[in-house]
This record gives sequence, structure tokens and C-alpha cells, in this order.
Amino acid sequence: MGSELLTSLVELGFESAKAERALKETQNRSVDAALDWLEKYGDNPPEEEKDEDVSMKEEGVHKTVPTSKNGEGPIMAKGLKCTECDKFFKNNALASYHSEKSGHVNFDEMEYEDKPLTEQEKQERLDRLRDQLKERQLAKQKIEIAENKANEAIRRKGGKDMVTIKEELKKKEMEKEIAQRKKDKLDDERAKARARAAIAEDKAERIRKAAFEKSKRTGLPPPPDPPMVAKPPAKKSTSGSSSSTKEYSEGRFQLRLPSPEGSVIVLILDC
Repeated sequence: MGSELLTSLVELGFESAKAERALKETQNRSVDAALDWLEKYGDNPPEEEKDEDVSMKEEGVHKTVPTSKNGEGPIMAKGLKCTECDKFFKNNALASYHSEKSGHVNFDEMEYEDKPLTEQEKQERLDRLRDQLKERQLAKQKIEIAENKANEAIRRKGGKDMVTIKEELKKKEMEKEIAQRKKDKLDDERAKARARAAIAEDKAERIRKAAFEKSKRTGLPPPPDPPMVAKPPAKKSTSGSSSSTKEYSEGRFQLRLPSPEGSVIVLILDC
């Protein structure tokens, strides 16, 4: 609570040391009590007045305060009056605060009757203080709102950039996956073509051997070798686009029968 009161007094323009002294003297009761003490003593708190009186007595100078002729008149004190708006301030701190807020810089020193404030005056002063504090809080809130908006805009921009980066990475991963699938499919087709060619070649070799054995038994010349089935080209790794490969869908075999007529039989096999 004491720190909040001190902050309120400092925001009103009072020096930190004087504000702490006022709160200490008023037992941190309230800002209003501290203001009453500051307006009553101003720049001359009791201890300083005592030291000042001793110093002045040592120098042979006496400080006099105007009073009535019988010594029972009102106590007079000095304050500052703004010549630009005719507002009167009981201490330098209040005058400084007024100067900062209004921009007025011309003040005249004048005496005023230092009488206790009435309850109505105290309430009015407290209301003014609350209004001033409220204005400061509203101004501070506006600054905080503006800063929060700026920070939110920066955060959103950073979030959009991050989303864009993630989308680009996801797109590249998908393209890479599609390319890999195409490559796997092409490799599979080539492997199947090589397998079909190997099967056809093996089958042709068995037919040739059978015909040769038969020719040995019959004494007839063996039939000519059937045409070889072209093998699909081996897979080549290239850095660029893959070259087109030629594939065969069927194989042809010619068989010459070991008979006097020498008939030729043509076999067509799917690869």
C-alpha cells in the first residue's frame, strides 16, 4: 500500500524524498493525508524549520511571520500564483505539476492565509487527485493498448511467415513423394519386363535342346536356331530425365520339324 501511495505522489510531481517523508509522518494513511502534510509544511518540514531557525539565529537573522497586532492573527505562508491562468498553488511541487500539464511557466510568489482545510475542501482535493490519477491511468492504458496491438501485429506477421514456410515444406515433401512413387513404378515395370524376357529365353532354349536331341535320334539335321528375343535395356541412372526404353510385348519362335517335308512352325509367345 505504501509503495502505491508513494507512486501516486511522485506521479503528481512531488520529489521522492518529500513524498516518503509525508507518508512517514502520516503513517501511510492515505494520499489525502500526505497531501495535507505536504501543503502544510511544503519545503520546510518541522525538523528543517528547526535547523533553519538555529542557523538563522547563529547568523543573527530572525525569520518573522506576519500575524495580527495582538499576535493571535492567522498564520501567513508563501505560495505561487500562475500569472497565465490565475491559479494559486501552495507549494512548488503543485506548481511544477501544473506547469508540466499546462505548459505555463510564469509564476509570482505571494502570501496566503495558512488555515486548515474544511472537510469539503479536503473532499474536493481528494476528488481532484482521483481525477488526476484516473487520467494518468487512462493515458497509461492507451499506451499499453497501442503497444499490445503493435506486438500482436508483429506476432501475427511472424505466425503467417511460419505458416507459409510450413506449407512450402509440405508441398516439397509431397512433390518428392510423388516423384519417388513414379520412380518405383517405373523400376517395377522394368523388373517385370526383364523377368518376362528371361522366362521366354529359357523356354526357347529348352525347345531348341529338345529339337536337337530329336534330330540326333532321327538322324535328321537340327532345325535352325529360333530368333533370340531382345532383352530390355538395363536400367541406367541419369541425373536428368530418364531415356525412353523399348519393350517387346511378344516373342516369335520358328521350329523346323524333322520330317521329309521340313515344315516350319512359328510360335508367338507373350512376354
